[in-house]
Amino acid sequence: MFGIPSIGKLLILGLVIAGVYLFFKAAGRREQSRGNGGQKNMGENTGRTPSQNQGNQDDNGSLDMVQCPACKAYIPAKSKCSCGGNG
Repeated sequence: MFGIPSIGKLLILGLVIAGVYLFFKAAGRREQSRGNGGQKNMGENTGRTPSQNQGNQDDNGSLDMVQCPACKAYIPAKSKCSCGGNG
């Protein structure tokens, strides 16, 4: 009844599966870039908006981080820690 599918049918099936996979992968990237640039504010709130932190960002969106000497938490460079120590 079902038999062995031909090579052509298997090839088409593989292309359809790859196309669906790539479509959802691209849609996920697009959704992530629409949100907050794929970056979430992790750690303590430094009182700075994301636009103020952009001066510290590289081309790929990473921030330069320094360790607070008082509480040892990592915070963006050129900002103050919420504990009152200088970052």
